[in-house]
Amino acid sequence: MLFFGPDGERQPERDVRERKAKAICAQCPVRAECLDYALSRPEKYGTWGGLNEDERASERRRRMRRAASAGISAA
Repeated sequence: MLFFGPDGERQPERDVRERKAKAICAQCPVRAECLDYALSRPEKYGTWGGLNEDERASERRRRMRRAASAGISAA
């Protein structure tokens, strides 16, 4: 599977798998919707909307900061 890694996956294999998954995401017509879905839920694993777990956590924090600075609640 490209979008979800197997248990015990080593970093070099993960890097290759994620790069392939992100290449598919880059061409996907619903990438933004997929990412919004993953960010609005506690999706802890896998590649969603072209972002891995760490990247989604960063994006979630960025959106929360942006929403807070605009005076609205983040979704």
